[in-house]
Amino acid sequence: MTVLFITRQGFSWLEMAAEAGDPLAQNTLAGIYDDGDGWFLIPGSRDRTIQKWYKASAEGGYPKAMYLYANYLFEHDGKKEEVAYWLKQSAENGYASAVGNYALRLAHLPNDLDYPKNMIEAYGLAYLMSKFEGGGTAGEDGRMILPDIAEKMTEQEIKQGLLFAEEWKKTHPPLSYFVPVYGY
Repeated sequence: MTVLFITRQGFSWLEMAAEAGDPLAQNTLAGIYDDGDGWFLIPGSRDRTIQKWYKASAEGGYPKAMYLYANYLFEHDGKKEEVAYWLKQSAENGYASAVGNYALRLAHLPNDLDYPKNMIEAYGLAYLMSKFEGGGTAGEDGRMILPDIAEKMTEQEIKQGLLFAEEWKKTHPPLSYFVPVYGY
């Protein structure tokens, strides 16, 4: 159904795919509504619908949606604990943009989600990003934030951060932007 929407066979196919539980369709539908498309009669129903589809997609296991849902909650005064939960889930599931945000927040740069400060993990994650070669800006972003984190660490902590990065690579999916195979 999602493919039928992408091949311009009608918006209703995307809605049916989202209703059927396709996390990519749910995320795409939330993004379309978030961009202002679609028609909503009752005030506030657009925001509720956007939140519904981002949440459904995140709960369906789509790492990019986990990140977008966390951002949506953050921008709409969602509970800090829920924002922190979804950002961490997205990072742990390999979404490249989430890893950088999560690393900065572990380093308390800024401390707006109340994660326990962990410079070793922050450095390890930033290091992984700095080595990312899958397109986009993740590699460059990692190289930019790495010195900001490193300046607050000892040489021993940096070595521990590198060991953390190696362990993370063994126990987590590789970093990705989760670009759909068939586009959109």
